[in-house]
Amino acid sequence: MHQENIAALADRVTDIRILREHHVWATAELFGFDDFDATRRRKFRALMEADALLDAVLLLAASAKPSRSVENISNKRGHWVCSMRCGTAGNRRTATAEHSDLAAAVLASLLASSFQQPAPARRRPLSHQHDGSSSHEHHRHDQ
Repeated sequence: MHQENIAALADRVTDIRILREHHVWATAELFGFDDFDATRRRKFRALMEADALLDAVLLLAASAKPSRSVENISNKRGHWVCSMRCGTAGNRRTATAEHSDLAAAVLASLLASSFQQPAPARRRPLSHQHDGSSSHEHHRHDQ
């Protein structure tokens, strides 16, 4: 995985309102989708065809090397916060991301877990739609 590609995709996810299929496919490519076994590739494609983006992201996390798993998901004031655990018991770290879209928060935490160097905490201000609703906010950091 190229760190600069992961960082660029993480930045794109920061700026979206909701997760789209092409973001998940881009992540799959970064995580070596072509190297997955045939069963996982078929399952991933079936999830994508069913528009089950959250399940597809969770499959990517489980398929990553080292595998990742969701440690915690919560909703705070309309924003999903996802903590993703990465590594083995002796070398474990957690990456956390926040987004108004649940699937985007999980994807963002997966991407954050892939940075070799801890990313500095960063917070973007809420952007507001003309109808007054929040469009997105994303926060990423490693613990």
